[in-house]
Amino acid sequence: MNGLLHVDQVSVSAGGTRILHSVEMTLHPGEMCAVIGPSGAGKSSLIRVLLGIWKPDSGSVRVGGKPVDEVGPLGYVPQDDALHRGLTVAKELGFAAELRMPGESKDARAERVDRVMAQVGLTDRAQTRIRRLSGGQRKRVAVGLELLTRPPLLILDEPTSGLDPGLEARTMSLLADVAASGRIVLVSTHAMESLESAQALCVLVEGHVAFFGRPRQALEFFRVERYAQLFHQLDKLTPSAWRLTAGADAGQRRFLNRPGPVAHPSSTVAGEAVEVAGS
Repeated sequence: MNGLLHVDQVSVSAGGTRILHSVEMTLHPGEMCAVIGPSGAGKSSLIRVLLGIWKPDSGSVRVGGKPVDEVGPLGYVPQDDALHRGLTVAKELGFAAELRMPGESKDARAERVDRVMAQVGLTDRAQTRIRRLSGGQRKRVAVGLELLTRPPLLILDEPTSGLDPGLEARTMSLLADVAASGRIVLVSTHAMESLESAQALCVLVEGHVAFFGRPRQALEFFRVERYAQLFHQLDKLTPSAWRLTAGADAGQRRFLNRPGPVAHPSSTVAGEAVEVAGS
């Protein structure tokens, strides 16, 4: 499918130490993938590779068949935002649109800002100064900034950090809706109670993929009842043994090679018709 993210046997070293080991994953437009793992699992390293910041020692990362460093712009929302607290939501997005969409007319930029505010559920906060927003609302502004340029791939580093459980769930639901609009969304997260908002789950341990499949599959694979129990199971095998076990699992191989995106429960995004990534 056009726009497929294919991470093919990617290994990365830094300072003479291997930090990612033969990482494999596939994501289709319309899917959100949650990436979890204990500290030092390699989540930040994987993000750097997906953004094209780090080059793999071996293997490749492609989006729509192209090397990731030839695809752009990609969207990235860091854990700590750099928003201008004194600006209103509309002004923040408007100034960003001027910088990121220089070839568009003023009317086209204004229309894009309005569409993005609707998509992230901030139309009623357009004239609110960012310093008066909640943590969850500020995160929505940060997501909106990246959506201005219609990136095929949106990556977020701990977008629910510091949010209460209710805001955490709503933020993950919003990101799933963003994916449903025709984009690939990858989220590094500790939001264990909201993993089923994602269509795919990647469990990393010391740079090895211990699991890649649908979230519900992980419960069966690790023989646990709750996602929060997954990490307790990781000590039962070495990281490399987990990678080999995951690679031999028939269900995970089928998921890796699935022909299209996992169905999303909703066909609309923030009350508007689904917008494909290229529109």
